[in-house]
Amino acid sequence: MSLSTSTLVVVQQYLTRYGMTTYDILGNIGSIFNLLIFSQSSHRCNPCSLYIFSMSLCSAIGLNSAVIPLIYALDHPNPLSYSIPFCKSQYYFRHVFSQSMRTFFVVACVDR
Repeated sequence: MSLSTSTLVVVQQYLTRYGMTTYDILGNIGSIFNLLIFSQSSHRCNPCSLYIFSMSLCSAIGLNSAVIPLIYALDHPNPLSYSIPFCKSQYYFRHVFSQSMRTFFVVACVDR
């Protein structure tokens, strides 16, 4: 490997380790705040608030199912490489919760 290629690999690892960790933490904080706000009794009577609550829940699950295996694979053997059931289930859950989040967003917009 040349020097520039090895430098790019190191930069990619640092961006994944610190950038994706920051992305995951901030995303989880935002989802938790949304869940806390929209789970209050004053918001539960509005259907749009229930859609946003469901969207935040799907967002948190989808974000964690997508980002945590990437961060884990930096220092450990990548489970996506050697476990076909884990690979299939990880992509399935990531896709299902991401699409559910988008669906709840569209339904909340239509409901307004």
